[in-house]
Amino acid sequence: MKRHAILLGILLHLTMVSVLWAAEPLTLDRCIAVALENHPDLKAAEGKVESKKASIGEAKASGLPQLSAGANYNRSGSSEQDDSSGRYGMSAALEQSVYDWGKRRLQVKGASINSDAAKMDYLQTRDGVIYEVKSAYYGLNRSMREYEVAKTRYDNYRKRLVWAQSYYEVGTKAKIEVTKAQSDLAGSKLALVRTESAAAQYRAQLASAMGDPLLKIEKVADAIDYEEWNIPIEDAMKRAENQRPELFAKMKRVEYAKTNLSLVQKGMAPDLSASAGYNWYGSAPFDDNGWNAKLSLNIPIMDGGLTKSRTEAAAAELMTADAEYKSLANSVKLEVRKAWEALREAKEALSASREAEYQQRETLNLAQGRYRAGVGNSLEISDAIESYASAQANSVLALYECKKARLSLEKAMGGL
Repeated sequence: MKRHAILLGILLHLTMVSVLWAAEPLTLDRCIAVALENHPDLKAAEGKVESKKASIGEAKASGLPQLSAGANYNRSGSSEQDDSSGRYGMSAALEQSVYDWGKRRLQVKGASINSDAAKMDYLQTRDGVIYEVKSAYYGLNRSMREYEVAKTRYDNYRKRLVWAQSYYEVGTKAKIEVTKAQSDLAGSKLALVRTESAAAQYRAQLASAMGDPLLKIEKVADAIDYEEWNIPIEDAMKRAENQRPELFAKMKRVEYAKTNLSLVQKGMAPDLSASAGYNWYGSAPFDDNGWNAKLSLNIPIMDGGLTKSRTEAAAAELMTADAEYKSLANSVKLEVRKAWEALREAKEALSASREAEYQQRETLNLAQGRYRAGVGNSLEISDAIESYASAQANSVLALYECKKARLSLEKAMGGL
């Protein structure tokens, strides 16, 4: 019964979620909020942050007092005699590192640096999730607008069929005008089906980006209207230097490599520790007792070249980490410049496509007027319908690419 109740609860939850998605258009902000709450990649990144954070406490714990206790009972006898005797034993011990020449401090520092790097990795994952949500959302917006373009094209061909049939019935147009109009109308309906299929793919992509491929997404708000946005290339570069989490993560790993090198170089350093204990023992509990205290100095003399090998490996890791940081810094600069140029080109393309759309709409209006007046022909109006539909599609594509270019630049600069 309990299992059935749980399954019923899950089904009700999924049903409510589906109704929520269908009830009103999903906004982009809502999609991002759901993704940040549910995406498995973010949960995995959060787990790594917590794990690295816990390692700081682990490193600190080794320098704190260590208290232990023990108890035993031992009984012995002889097979030749009936008597036997037993002895009780109890002990408590306290150990404390006194001085280790900075090794533990470096261990704690290294754990703290790794924790900071994990936080930067989380922010990088977060930016990636937001980017994927926005990309899929804009893609769905594009497919919705392309559907409207295809619908307009279909309506224009339907009007043309109505006109052709009326002219054929009164004998001013040949039968071929009607059959050609019917053929073009059927072709335009196929384009509608294809845009619906593209929208379905983007819906699936958006659901996956939100962290649950089973989400049923019906309607989304339109978010690809053009907004004027400019940033000098120098400012974009500076923002990337100050905001890209990948750069900070690499920087932290260089810092960790330096700390680790300092740590392994202390492999032959002495360790000074102190300990104290108390013992209870005897044939009965607490018959006798005693205490002990000890100060120990451990001085490594020969380790077979272990410290030397570890130092060489740590130095190589530092060199690698530093090179990877510099390489990433160069890649980020290139990414920013390419994204900035792509946005500039996309803006120019959008302006040109909108002008072309306006001109083709005027041409279509003239062609439809001529056809209704009986002086135009099927070739002229078909060409006008196709040209206008193509110009509309180019405007939608240019707007989408402009929005994607800005998104890519924002991602390149960091801090989505």
